Amino acid sequence: MSDKDLDLAIKILQQDIATCVYLFEKDDFRLINIIANRYLENCLIFNQYKLFLPGVFIKDMVNDYIGIISNPEKRKTINSAKAIGVGLLSRIQDSFKDLNEEYLWKEFYKYNLNINEILRDDISIHYLKNPQFSSLSFKFLLDYIESHEDYLYMINNKFLEGILDIMVRVIRNHYSNLKELMVYIYIKFLGFLYQYIYHENYSNNQLDKEKLKKDLSIYFKYIIYLKTKKEIDTNDFNKNLWEIIKKWREMYIIYKGLSIERDVLIPLGLKRTKTNIQK
Repeated sequence: MSDKDLDLAIKILQQDIATCVYLFEKDDFRLINIIANRYLENCLIFNQYKLFLPGVFIKDMVNDYIGIISNPEKRKTINSAKAIGVGLLSRIQDSFKDLNEEYLWKEFYKYNLNINEILRDDISIHYLKNPQFSSLSFKFLLDYIESHEDYLYMINNKFLEGILDIMVRVIRNHYSNLKELMVYIYIKFLGFLYQYIYHENYSNNQLDKEKLKKDLSIYFKYIIYLKTKKEIDTNDFNKNLWEIIKKWREMYIIYKGLSIERDVLIPLGLKRTKTNIQK
């Protein structure tokens, strides 16, 4: 990409972020989710993976606020919670100056540590911070995915949703290291893409399991690769995450959302709802 095109990309994407900031002030978190999708689609248009992380982080964080405003008790904390989100959005806006991806991940991690203090419920507060347990739990879950891959090719399975539920429970109760947060994000967005790939390979009450397996193979292999690493190479991880994002938004162009309702993947939020808003 030429410097001129990069400047244009940054200008357009900054407008998306500014819109999110405006909507954040209005507590319109569901519309922010749509703008985050728009941000990622603009990254697709510019083929600019080095700029896509803000869209990922904003899309994930709005689920926290949707959960908060949906819970009468937690809604009382909205001002304190929003102060944490405003800080992240501000640092995201500043990040366009040097496009430092490692800095963005660290800031997103700090955001999650801080917002977790608000999102934890009366049961969670009885658990102590224990990232070592979280690391052990995530290793178990990645091992489980590897040894039970066939569940992904069953009709009407909710395998990834089940994995994500446990990841969320572990993070919420025991916190995590950055690696676990990154793995969670990868699995979450793979879940968005999986719904489209599943949809594409399902018709007349039949699932083309071999085609589905082939379509998922590149993403599945990377999950197994992550399992073997004590630390994650940020640049390599971002490239692999971008492949998921790119394919997911391309499939949105083809199908413009899904004709079936599925549970929204909003781990790290407080409530599940039935909607297609994330598409």
